[in-house]
Amino acid sequence: MSELAIIIPTYNESRNIRPLVARLDVACDGIDWNVLFVDDDSPDGTSEVVVEVGRSHPRVSCLKRVGRRGLSSACIEGMQRAKASVYAVMDADLQHDESRLPLMFAEIRSGADICIGTRYAAGGSVGNWGMWRRFVSRSATWMTNLLLGSRMSDPMSGFFMVRNEVMQGVFPQLEGQGFKILLDIVVHADRSAVIREVPYTFRPRLEGESKLGGGVIVALLVFLMKKAPRRLLGR
Repeated sequence: MSELAIIIPTYNESRNIRPLVARLDVACDGIDWNVLFVDDDSPDGTSEVVVEVGRSHPRVSCLKRVGRRGLSSACIEGMQRAKASVYAVMDADLQHDESRLPLMFAEIRSGADICIGTRYAAGGSVGNWGMWRRFVSRSATWMTNLLLGSRMSDPMSGFFMVRNEVMQGVFPQLEGQGFKILLDIVVHADRSAVIREVPYTFRPRLEGESKLGGGVIVALLVFLMKKAPRRLLGR
């Protein structure tokens, strides 16, 4: 079992695999880590690139899913497949700052159960987002904290770490639908779980396709209305 397994869901990210692995090599130096790319049968050959890279890089592996898609379910399957004390989740599109992984891992080592890479705490940034995207993201954050009674600065983050023990406790309850994997974990984790945050700057996308469609807010509201009573009542 490694110290850290990095779970990266992919769809049409073939051109990002090699540069991302190279960046992880540098960022995670000194940590016993591995990376599992969970690919939803990308037509651009993403899984084939991962397998090729893995032949010369023993830390790199691929789980190819055929006949099913979804960011949350890909993350769940990846964490269930990987063997590690701590799981990290991040995207393959190079927008998440891999250099923050050691800081997040240090927070876990020092007692955090979940560590969120945040764009909104002091020192973080959404980069060159337009006004509309900033408004939508801020609205989602406000709505989430209001309905869940939480104080996360970036609850919609797709960049986070979580202890294996936390995941073992929540796996049976996770929906695995859409993109709300962090929220699903937080809702079902014990209320005593320690959540910390590490700021980072969101980078521009270079290659591949965005995973979020136009129904983000509607899907989030449906999710929160269903989950909020459980979280507020501690059930």
